Amino acid sequence: MLALLLSLGACRPTPKPPAPAVDTALRHDLALSEVQAAYLQRLAAAADAHPDDAALHKASGLAHMRFALSGVLSLQARAERDLELALRLDPSDRELARALGRFYNMRAVERDGSKATAQIEAYRAYLGDVEVARMSSEQFVAYAFSRLGQLLELRNRGRMLAAYGVVRQLEAELRQRTEADPDDLELWAVAGNFAFFFAGNIPTGKRERVREAIRYFTRLRERWGELRAGARDPEHCPNTYENFMFELAEGHVALGELEAARPIYRELAQPREPITRPKQQIAFVSAERLRNLEGYAGKMELMPPWPSDVGNCVVCHGYTSEVPLTTLYTLTPITLDDMGPAMARKPVPTVASVPDAVREVIARACAPCHLEGGVADPFARLQGDASLLLHSAAIGRRVAAGEMPPDRPLDPADAAVILGWLGRVPKNDVPAAAEGSP
Repeated sequence: MLALLLSLGACRPTPKPPAPAVDTALRHDLALSEVQAAYLQRLAAAADAHPDDAALHKASGLAHMRFALSGVLSLQARAERDLELALRLDPSDRELARALGRFYNMRAVERDGSKATAQIEAYRAYLGDVEVARMSSEQFVAYAFSRLGQLLELRNRGRMLAAYGVVRQLEAELRQRTEADPDDLELWAVAGNFAFFFAGNIPTGKRERVREAIRYFTRLRERWGELRAGARDPEHCPNTYENFMFELAEGHVALGELEAARPIYRELAQPREPITRPKQQIAFVSAERLRNLEGYAGKMELMPPWPSDVGNCVVCHGYTSEVPLTTLYTLTPITLDDMGPAMARKPVPTVASVPDAVREVIARACAPCHLEGGVADPFARLQGDASLLLHSAAIGRRVAAGEMPPDRPLDPADAAVILGWLGRVPKNDVPAAAEGSP
């Protein structure tokens, strides 16, 4: 077992070679449009011109991170560089530490341990010295992800027995936390993802881990509407439901429970609005599963569920980005070209600065709910220019629709300030394809 863990890099999913042999047919990097490139160039230039300005590096880093997570994988290094420098300049920025720590997972799922120690340090900056037993739910989720960095660091040092001990400890902690709080659905989602992930990486206890993952995700399916708004936001996480439910269906099939999987695949085969490329891909694969369901029954090769490489960081956030097929297990050949063209484009902010008048409106009318610990935290913390730029498209959409603040629309004068900043007019006037984005 230890030899296998070593060969997998402790937290590397077992490769599941699909039938196609040409890698270019399985994975594409999304290209930037001219609007997107100009927007990022403005942020990067401002950061480069002021190497000691933490806020500018944070703004550039978060924007590049968002696009990298949306499928522009070539931006990963620039995002890391800006975020790392911003955190060195302002090590007290916990929001930044949390974002950077989680962003390092793009390396973790690719068996890249070069940033393992940095990932541990980023989460340490976010969590401080709080004991695990005293962590809030949000802190515990961050702690769980920090363990991936620890697994990679232990792999780097050849301590595979200790790495397996971390796995067992984390599984026990997740089980204990979910049993103690059956209403914390985000925690149940995290526990389910880890259970599926370890089921595909560790040669013993596979069926038990899949069964545990199904238990976690079944609760999530039954109570999806109660999951925090940020995880269901149609702009930043348009495909979370499809991703999790596909995993649930794959788990049922791996255990031979075809009648439990069938209605889930049928639902996923008809993508919901907003239509995105990842939803199209999940719908295509779900239809393929339905056609060949008997052939997949009992196959543990489905674990961990696709995508279990860098695509796992893209699938929830992408609009037109391709989710790689490199870890998709299929009985018949499937390529990206088989799935047809993308059908939607996501709006992207074109602003790269925040006027004083906008800051004043946000501070007075929005920030009270969007501060750390507020009603809208951790979905969208509107603290500082970097956060405002990161969420500017969502701010414009919600203000234009009269949806924010939720108890009453903004005063018309305040709304005009926000919408003028973003070049919008009220009531959903701008179609989703107008600006283009991942």
